[in-house]
Amino acid sequence: MTSDTTQLRAGVIGLGAMGLPMAANLAKAGIAAHGCDSDPAALARAAAVQGLVLVETPAEMAKRCDVVFTCLPSVEAVEAVYRGPQGLIGAARPGLVTAECSTIDSAMARDLAAAMRAGGATHLETLLVGRPPESAAAQLYFVVSGDATALPRVTPLLAKMGRAWRHVGDNGTANTIKLLQNGLGYVYALATAEALALAHEQGIAAEALIDVVRNGGGIGWSKYFDLHAAGVAAGRDEGWGRLYIGAKDTEALRRETAAAGLDLPLFAAAAEAYRDAVAAGLAKAEFTAVSRMLERRNGKRFFGEG
Repeated sequence: MTSDTTQLRAGVIGLGAMGLPMAANLAKAGIAAHGCDSDPAALARAAAVQGLVLVETPAEMAKRCDVVFTCLPSVEAVEAVYRGPQGLIGAARPGLVTAECSTIDSAMARDLAAAMRAGGATHLETLLVGRPPESAAAQLYFVVSGDATALPRVTPLLAKMGRAWRHVGDNGTANTIKLLQNGLGYVYALATAEALALAHEQGIAAEALIDVVRNGGGIGWSKYFDLHAAGVAAGRDEGWGRLYIGAKDTEALRRETAAAGLDLPLFAAAAEAYRDAVAAGLAKAEFTAVSRMLERRNGKRFFGEG
């Protein structure tokens, strides 16, 4: 297959906040782009994208496309798209490449790759680093793992949806790296909330702490702090990502840690905090709302107007 993207037929299954812009950017680039989603509301939004052909099932997508990206919100959704009665595994064929963008366990990623390979297809992981604004602007960073011989078919498409990519190893590797990258962010989220809570109790203005960390040049600065500390302090939901995704990712990281036989207390604390936040009814809140668990634990209001 030529690397000329105009000759490729590509699709995206999962037309949410990340997947729909990816599909739209493929269509905008002149690629024969297809989209699929089980949510009627997502399909209605996708119908407005010029050049995007909508199909009904993952199996139909596998028949129509050379490369199929899956960008899904949960482990259950990944299982349904790949292993369901109209799933990709049942429709696997020689020449098909599937590329999973969702953050899942590395063991699950390897199992999917083996199942697709049994049907003659090739499976990669093309994990996303970025947020909806980066997806819309085709500025995602892709962490890729799997059979490197499939890269010439997939990377020209990645170039239409992102700014850069890196192949990091065999199937599963990208998922572990993405979980570690996300895990750092979730630990930063908890540490930022704790720092702001203690400052509040000491009568220190949040703005003073934020200014010092941002501009002082010390080791406390992180991109998370820069983006979210002010919003956490004000109790704002800035719409960057839902908390249930954080719970999914930290639970997957907990399983990875257990499989490695390690005791990693910070990652364990993050998994517990996000799990408790979902149980407390915060699943659909912005993921920074995990800070509210500090208020529940201490019986005090630290963030926002009160």
